[in-house]
Amino acid sequence: MYKASEIAEIIGSDTKYLVDPDATIRYLEMDTRKIVQPKETLYFALSGSMHDGHDFIKDAIASGIRNFVVSKVYLTDRQDLNFYIIDNTLIALQNLAAYHRQQFDFPILGITGSNGKTTIKEWLYQLINDRQVVKSPKSYNSQTGVPLSVWQIKEGDQLGIFEAGISRPHEMVALQKIIRPDIGLFTTLGDAHNEGFEDQATKLAEKLILFKDAKTIIFNADNIEVSNAIKHKFGDRNLLSWGKSADATLFQILDIITTSHDSRIDILFQEKLNTIHIPFTDVASIENALHCVAFLLVLGYNFESIETGMKRLQNIPMRLEMKNGIQGSILINDTYNADLQSFKIAIEFLSQQAGQREKMVILSDFMQTGLTPEQLNLQLANQIHNHQIQEVIAVGKGVAEISKFLGDKVQFQAYENTDQLLKAISTIDIYQKAILVKGARSFQLEKVIHALSDKGHTATLETDLQAVEHNLGVFSKHLKSETQIIVVIKASAYGSGSEELAKFLEFNTVPYLAVAFIDEGIQLRKSGIQIPIIILNPDRNGVLEMTKYNLEPEVYCLEQLEDITTFLSRETSSTLNIHIKMDTGMHRLGFSKDEILPMIQILSEYRSQLKVKSIFSHLSSSEDPDDDDFTHRQVVRLNEAFDMIVHGIGYKPMKHILNSAGIIRFPQYHFDMVRLGLGLYGIDSTGQFADKLEKVHTLKASVVQIKNVVKSEEVGYNRRGKLTEDSRIAVINMGYADGLMRIAGNGKFCVNIRGKEYPLIGNVCMDLSLVNIGNNTSIKIGDEVEIFGKSKPIEILADVCHTIPYEILCRISTRIKRLYTQG
Repeated sequence: MYKASEIAEIIGSDTKYLVDPDATIRYLEMDTRKIVQPKETLYFALSGSMHDGHDFIKDAIASGIRNFVVSKVYLTDRQDLNFYIIDNTLIALQNLAAYHRQQFDFPILGITGSNGKTTIKEWLYQLINDRQVVKSPKSYNSQTGVPLSVWQIKEGDQLGIFEAGISRPHEMVALQKIIRPDIGLFTTLGDAHNEGFEDQATKLAEKLILFKDAKTIIFNADNIEVSNAIKHKFGDRNLLSWGKSADATLFQILDIITTSHDSRIDILFQEKLNTIHIPFTDVASIENALHCVAFLLVLGYNFESIETGMKRLQNIPMRLEMKNGIQGSILINDTYNADLQSFKIAIEFLSQQAGQREKMVILSDFMQTGLTPEQLNLQLANQIHNHQIQEVIAVGKGVAEISKFLGDKVQFQAYENTDQLLKAISTIDIYQKAILVKGARSFQLEKVIHALSDKGHTATLETDLQAVEHNLGVFSKHLKSETQIIVVIKASAYGSGSEELAKFLEFNTVPYLAVAFIDEGIQLRKSGIQIPIIILNPDRNGVLEMTKYNLEPEVYCLEQLEDITTFLSRETSSTLNIHIKMDTGMHRLGFSKDEILPMIQILSEYRSQLKVKSIFSHLSSSEDPDDDDFTHRQVVRLNEAFDMIVHGIGYKPMKHILNSAGIIRFPQYHFDMVRLGLGLYGIDSTGQFADKLEKVHTLKASVVQIKNVVKSEEVGYNRRGKLTEDSRIAVINMGYADGLMRIAGNGKFCVNIRGKEYPLIGNVCMDLSLVNIGNNTSIKIGDEVEIFGKSKPIEILADVCHTIPYEILCRISTRIKRLYTQG
């Protein structure tokens, strides 16, 4: 808690705009939609590529905030507002967090590296239960995430664990000043964010800046590049390495034996042999676990207690998961830990996705918060009230006391434990509700998720909403500040699910959406989407529906325009926003040049009811350099048509012609708007942004049976699967009816199981496919099978099937479960 006058001194702001220097500041916020305690919140008006926080100061004032850090003067008649005027609001946020960190002297662990940061942090939180731990929530490791994480530090905390991630040079300097770790831990050096650095050595050197003042540094001695760099840069520190190398200074790995379900690791520590078991077999999990072992040894834990904890380790979902539940409900799964900051993130996601649904929260006791039960329940209740939750189900004795803070408007039920809740689950009304299940690992609330989940097809198409946000930011940075983005989510957002994605995009202040058909737009309106929606292929008989649901049709011919005006002549009180499409050479939909004058005449006659919002066209070959001359000619034709129409109607609509590939290749034609489709999902047909974008989709099946087949036998329909040796054949629950095309069979395409590639054998069947896993005995029934995803690009499957990623995504059957994740 700080006074306003103290904040001004810390961040270097003039105090002359502080009308209440004694105001109390407890919370920091950058998003006006997430405010819970406005009177004690300090709002930072951060400027980014997609929006400027200063544009939302009016909303912040309306929500009750009275304290603002700004870099622009804000004019207001209000006399009760504190303004801190500073050159750079992000630096002010970071400086405030750095000061707060300096007020505490307990040990701080700083984790960096390319992969594994969040897993190691969360596993350590599972393993350390004898002291009060404060940690980064989720993957809060960015320039804004780190200061918000460190701001959580409070009296009573005994250990801090914070992760730091960077994507370009010079970013780690600020994060180091905020975290100032006493102990550093370097995970791995991989390819993530390569595009932001000159080379791997430069990226490594930047990451190591985090350890500038660390006394102890933990790393894997077997990673030679990392090991050498740390030894060279920090030779005077306490360097504790582990690995198979005899040079490892903390402990040496003598042997790793994996079975189908766990790994046994023999460790030489202080000349004694020790053995631990972990319930994982993949290389990444083993390395993450060994980093945890190293840190626990630094803290003074013995191997007996480490072994006990390691056996209980559970896989950590890196993202919030949203899936379909029974009775038409949607479920948000966040059952692996329970702390206030992650609850805040989860309940915000619930509100974002709920739309018109009633909202329910199922909540367990929270562990290791450092707060009294009354303080904790009051803060939880504040979040519940702020997000207008209609029903709360409490699991555990501590959280049951939250009822006294909820009031009469929130329905409340309480159960002593998860088993009691499961016995009563069938009696609880969840019809069409949006349900957040949030709790500590020990309560095993994943059983509740299982009980409430739709039990249809177990294959899933995962959509990573954090990657969507990242890709949106990549394209936004490439645009002029005044250029608006239309996000195209037709064909159910290329298979992702348009409702869920639209809610996420609206939350991220996307100005326009576009869908193909009227019924898609109506569905979005009924789900609560309010931003403008363009209908790209409107039915000529759907004018009534478009006026009723405030949908904006693409208009592409005189006959269609006349249908619209015929309706408007009858319904004189109705109005309609429209988007005029010109045919500039693709010869699909669009007005021809000789139709412009009669079009202008109609628009002028109905100018009180028809508003032209934009004039646009569609490029034929935006990704193909061989057709660039034709692309330029298309733009010239659009400009000529645009000038004629503007002159005729007497006002200037917006203009656009670029799709995802065009945005990348033709920045001179960004104009007023651009249309972002496949690029949003991390697919770049130009190859120029491939390193900057993140893949959004992951298509997964599972192994449903394994057979041992001798080489004299054939496999599958028409005996097409030929074996050259005795093999194990895994049957997976995905076939061509699910979207895995038949052409991918007979060895042409490989799937990923446990980090290794295995070919499809025989023909792809309607509901199933067969995979030759050779002599691998570790693969078992229930194992996850990745068809495409972050480690296996969708373009590989598209190439094998002689098609494009668009078609692969659009072919994915509706019976495949859609799962949405957010960091």
